[in-house]
Amino acid sequence: MGRRGTTESLGNLVAALLQRRAYARPLALSGLRQAWLRAAGERLASRSRVAALRDGVLTIEVASSAQCYELEAFRARQLLGALQADPDAQGIRRLVFRVGNPPS
Repeated sequence: MGRRGTTESLGNLVAALLQRRAYARPLALSGLRQAWLRAAGERLASRSRVAALRDGVLTIEVASSAQCYELEAFRARQLLGALQADPDAQGIRRLVFRVGNPPS
């Protein structure tokens, strides 16, 4: 194995540690927030927030159950399509909306 093999192994170890410790998560969510802004538009994005991404499921928090229902029933497919086409949001398979604490 020489020096190169050792360096690659160390790089893989550090990447795994960062992922396990969730240091990379804020960076990934930052890109998703930008993708959400582009997909949802400024008006909707200002009343919601990207809460989490896990196993291809993007969770968006909204202010009310009425808004949650509206997004699930009428806009989810369109928003998911826009996100899937965005290079900052690769790997999203599904959107989930929940009532939470979005920005005011």
